[in-house]
Amino acid sequence: MLAARKDTKAEEANPKAASFRRRPKKTVVVVHDDGESNWLVSYADMMTLLFGFFVMLSAFSTPDTKKLEKLKQATAEQMGGTYQKPFEELSSSIKDVLKQINLSKEVIVNETEEGVTITSKGTLFFDSGSAEMRDQALRMMEGLSGVLVKQAQGFRIVVEGHTDDVPMKSQNYPSNWELSSARASMVVRLLESKGFRREFLRPLGLADTEPVLPNRSTAGEPIESNRAENRRIVIRLQKNIYSKSEPEKARRAQ
Repeated sequence: MLAARKDTKAEEANPKAASFRRRPKKTVVVVHDDGESNWLVSYADMMTLLFGFFVMLSAFSTPDTKKLEKLKQATAEQMGGTYQKPFEELSSSIKDVLKQINLSKEVIVNETEEGVTITSKGTLFFDSGSAEMRDQALRMMEGLSGVLVKQAQGFRIVVEGHTDDVPMKSQNYPSNWELSSARASMVVRLLESKGFRREFLRPLGLADTEPVLPNRSTAGEPIESNRAENRRIVIRLQKNIYSKSEPEKARRAQ
């Protein structure tokens, strides 16, 4: 009791000392920084820059459609699915039209990396030395145009005119260049009349520069059957191929 009274009196005499004794002890936490936090910040900045760099590379790059299709095919096989070629539906529709008008043997339809190629003998489309389309060619184009308008909108359509090596001399066509160009232009004009936008149409006259078979034998003798094969019209349906000069609105038409 006496000790307690003495402490009370001492506290009354020195209030600061009493307050100091009543304060709880503080716990000091020491954090050791070994520099990891700074390293992580730098690493995150570097990864962000690399991500932006590769995004820009991807935006300016031109994808390899052949490799992409191989990747799709491999993925479908690994996953147990069915791989469908990118232009199989369009090609099948074109073949159906040709079968209906009994021209399957006269016209060849091939699927390419760019789209679909339609190749027909020149005698099917035009008479010798003429750029006026024959009735069977008009009938074929009438059937094909319906399919193309529905399934090939946004495709570039390149029409190639090819001739044999027989020199062409007439008032309207001084050479095979003019004749092949006129034939290609005639097909392009027909497609334009069916509703295709002119931005996507390309007539191309190649004369006798790209024969599929030799026009003459090694002895120099003409081979008439080969010449008939070389006189042809080729229609190339090309997907996602544009030149820098084409307007932006044509790119958005797909």
